[in-house]
Amino acid sequence: MTKKSPDTVQVTPELLAEAVAWMTPERLAAFDAMTDEDIAAQIASNPDAAPELTDEWFENARLVIPLKGRASNRAA
Repeated sequence: MTKKSPDTVQVTPELLAEAVAWMTPERLAAFDAMTDEDIAAQIASNPDAAPELTDEWFENARLVIPLKGRASNRAA
């Protein structure tokens, strides 16, 4: 079994309710108004952000489906 990151957050019903309450039409409109440049700037300014998934990333991506029950997939 893979160890959880210390940053892992368990989503409880209460946490989900907070997230849903946060998503007001005004906040969602602000997200919708963001340009690609705005998004790229936010990603660049946040060292914890995942990299932007560009067309080039998708062109080079490959799907890997682990085989269930293989010894190489089991935790040591």
